[in-house]
Amino acid sequence: MPYRAMRESLNAVIDSLSDGMLVTDTQGKIILYNRKAETFLSMQGETALGQPFQNHIRNEVLVKLITKILTLDLPNRSEEVCLIDLGDERLRVHVNPVRNENGLLIGSVTLLHDVARLNAIDKIRSSFLSMVSHQLKSPLSSTLLQTSLILDGIVGEVNEKQRDLLQKVRTKIKGMVNLIHDILDVCFIEEGGYLAQLENLDLAEILQRTVELMQPQTQDKNIALNVTIEDRLPSITGNKSSVEAMFINLISNAIKYTPSGGRVGAVMSENANNVQIEVSDTGIGLEEEDIPRIFDKFYRVRSETTRNISGTGLGLSIVKSVVDAHYGAINVESKVGEGTTFTVLLPTGAGNLSQAADKRGR
Repeated sequence: MPYRAMRESLNAVIDSLSDGMLVTDTQGKIILYNRKAETFLSMQGETALGQPFQNHIRNEVLVKLITKILTLDLPNRSEEVCLIDLGDERLRVHVNPVRNENGLLIGSVTLLHDVARLNAIDKIRSSFLSMVSHQLKSPLSSTLLQTSLILDGIVGEVNEKQRDLLQKVRTKIKGMVNLIHDILDVCFIEEGGYLAQLENLDLAEILQRTVELMQPQTQDKNIALNVTIEDRLPSITGNKSSVEAMFINLISNAIKYTPSGGRVGAVMSENANNVQIEVSDTGIGLEEEDIPRIFDKFYRVRSETTRNISGTGLGLSIVKSVVDAHYGAINVESKVGEGTTFTVLLPTGAGNLSQAADKRGR
């Protein structure tokens, strides 16, 4: 097939994709994009070819994602994924480095997927989960309280066999109550509840309070919890309760998967226009194939070492939802038997959150 005919066929295939596709070289110049990307990004014909992508993409989050892939050139970073709003479209974005046969970076490819329909389905599901959880929360909390009163001997003496059975019942009820709280946290974040309650946040103060809250857990497992916070950190604009939930889940997750006598660390510092939070542990670590799925709802790593560790499978999903809601980024590094480090970047600028809040208000 002649070269011209092959090129026309390739362009036809690319234009037939239901996702938008944008390709740049290492200098950030656009070398290829299809009609869907043209529509999503409001580009005109082929006028953007050969020009810097920053000149034609108005979304700051997307610009940062592509810039990060082209400038950092990290060998283990294969993609960035987030949700962004472009006009009336809500898109899931994948930005991948493109490498030649020698492993050298030669550009980037960005895929844009419209998730409006999926969002509508998720909203219905979240509303249902929220309704059911609210209905279950009160009776379960009441049952937990009543079980505790019986165990404490308030309503009469309890023999050892009864105590053992009631303690098992209380443990199961506690697990159900924790699951309901996690589901309600997820629903709150996904429904945009954080947007109605934005304020300037002192992340250092929130982290210190979270660490104090976690002390009983660390003492029970004889785990050393060390915190380092850089002086004079900038504040961020965000939702206090959801950021608290993010810290609680990150640190409690580290404690949960760290054996007795281990260490958990939290380091907070400034990184360019972001506040960076690193939560590390000397725990059991993660297999490489598990890392891409740990932020999925209800996903739990199944192995002999995790068999007796309880959890809802929603903690890290909540963390990722909070990070995405605040237009941040999260990265995971882990080695089996050595531990795991979660690195979170939260932007100090208020622009994106304020725009999102204004849009929802309209």
